[in-house]
Amino acid sequence: MTAHQADKIVRVEVRDTGPGIPPEEQKRVFEAFHRLRQSGKAIEGTGLGLAITQRLVELQDGQLGLDSQPGQGSIFYFCLPVAPTVPKALAREIESGAAASTPLRVLVIEENDTAGQLIHSQLTSSGYEVLVCNQLQRAVEMTAEFQPHAITLNPLTKQTDGWQVLAQLKRDPRTANIPVIVISIVDHPVVAALLGADECLVKPVDRHALLAAVDRHLATYGSTPPALRPILVVEDDRRTRELITELLTAQGYAVATAVDGAQADAQVVATLPELVILDLLLPKVSGFELLAKWRASPRTADLPVFVLTSKDLTRDEEKYLRAHAESLFLKKQPWQEALVNQLNRVLALRQPKK
Repeated sequence: MTAHQADKIVRVEVRDTGPGIPPEEQKRVFEAFHRLRQSGKAIEGTGLGLAITQRLVELQDGQLGLDSQPGQGSIFYFCLPVAPTVPKALAREIESGAAASTPLRVLVIEENDTAGQLIHSQLTSSGYEVLVCNQLQRAVEMTAEFQPHAITLNPLTKQTDGWQVLAQLKRDPRTANIPVIVISIVDHPVVAALLGADECLVKPVDRHALLAAVDRHLATYGSTPPALRPILVVEDDRRTRELITELLTAQGYAVATAVDGAQADAQVVATLPELVILDLLLPKVSGFELLAKWRASPRTADLPVFVLTSKDLTRDEEKYLRAHAESLFLKKQPWQEALVNQLNRVLALRQPKK
């Protein structure tokens, strides 16, 4: 094993002197459940090791790769960005001010120790105080005792019904107002919303998506005043557009609408809205193109965008949307209540504090 640094990247390599990997196998070697074909030998393992390793490296903003020639062995490597060095003066300033400010506390309710420690490290690296609860039967009492500012919860466990834990957290007056972010290998946004979850993330969750979700919900629950600027609804289907407008106006929000992508982009340029509810399948300019353009501009990089679509998304499309949009809702699932609840929470965080 060797390691070296080039500019702001560290590369760690592991070499072997084995038979090498054919080019056609190299394209699939990082796929889950794929195992190399070796004639005359029993195939061992599950084919998950490299897939899991790749995901862990990506969670740290790194890259996993392979160089191999048949008959000449293989080199597996990963590259990670170098952590920035904190200047001494700034370090002293942070240290002297540490006692004056209390870090925000997050409770991680996760039965799997490895998954719990991964979330723990991602949050602590961003300055949060993190507690891990791996015994779900103690989750409610531990939450009531430590009063975290937010909770992450994996509801699919062997110990007890995690959905029941979520329901108990939302029924108990001591914990009902603490935001809960569900992190599950199965996407159950409707169940999560009905039981009171504030957001639902699907494993594997990268660090940026996790931190963005926690940041969104670190605020005290309360009434949500109407936004100062209108919410822009970009939807070419008239019935859906009218339904969303009716839902939002009932909450006291001002609403503007656009029926195609070009009209939506013009409205955003003319008057920056408070939030955009965006369909993907639009005339003239697609929702994907709009989202990419808005994220590339400093003026709209932080503009909250809720995607509401009937499109059957590929894995890459869903991954892109979860990384670049505030929330993702599918029209084939019940979405109205979840959208309004999430919109109220996001806009509550954007209101200036008195």
